Amino acid sequence: MTGEWVFDLGGEQPQLARAELTELLAAAGCAPAFADAAGLRLRCTLARPPPAGLLARLGMVRSGGELAAAGSLAELEAAAAAIDLHGARFAVRCSPGPLEPQAVNQRLGAALAATGRVDLEQPEITIRVFQGDTLELELGREPTGYRRCLKHHLNRRPRFAPVSLPPRLARAMVNLALPSGDGQLLDPFCGTGGLLIEAADCGLAASGGDYDGKMVSASRENLRHFGHELELEQGDAATIVQRTRPAAIATDPPYGRSASTVREPLGELLARFSAACAEALPTGGRLVLALPDPALLPQTGFSERHRCEWYVHGSLTRHLLVLERD
Repeated sequence: MTGEWVFDLGGEQPQLARAELTELLAAAGCAPAFADAAGLRLRCTLARPPPAGLLARLGMVRSGGELAAAGSLAELEAAAAAIDLHGARFAVRCSPGPLEPQAVNQRLGAALAATGRVDLEQPEITIRVFQGDTLELELGREPTGYRRCLKHHLNRRPRFAPVSLPPRLARAMVNLALPSGDGQLLDPFCGTGGLLIEAADCGLAASGGDYDGKMVSASRENLRHFGHELELEQGDAATIVQRTRPAAIATDPPYGRSASTVREPLGELLARFSAACAEALPTGGRLVLALPDPALLPQTGFSERHRCEWYVHGSLTRHLLVLERD
């Protein structure tokens, strides 16, 4: 059943957020058709609603919901009165604008209370009101993973490295590598486990490895801290890829500075790794990685689907590549 939906992107990297959203919706058969839009607010038509759990996977999207009504406050109030919440707990959240948000929340809350129960702390459904050229009423039945990622922040882990991936970036990489959620995801340069934490939190089958045994131990400790047990091994990344033959790979290779490449030049390490991935991944399988310079990675056997940048600090910018096996 076709419906109009609205998604609010996080501001960290809008290009990456839109790619993550588009890939997950497309893989779920939602056939998203986006209206031309600038900024962080996207409207689109979906051929079917997102399946349960899909929005919760999203790391770079703040919120998403079905567009229930647009117009004046009186029109939204009438639309709200016609919505059957079937006794669910709900909260109304109005964005800043010409109308006083609290007054809007109270009026719409009163209309919705006939079929639902107000719960501002733990709502099952969040009713969002956006104040733009016109008012828009959205029904958010499932939170995205945008806030949940903060539970996995670096300062909440027992072990971390200074250049560890931010959780939202890690989650987006996992989703871009395996948007369908089917098959095994591998991180053969797992470090302290940031990508694996997000993969496990999304309910994906995942495993990892690292040449440095201390990093394998750090990943295992971090995963257990968040209640996850995954298969981890110590070893060469290319060898792990060839033995595992995963459905997809998401990884953050060492940069050749403070990170160890076991004295192997970074270019040679990545060339071996890329060749192993091209041999082991199935047709259509994805390789998603963050690199200081995309030119370091040979792409023979792959087609590039997405590329974007994530500024870290000083002269360090991560270049995110999403490659698909030909």
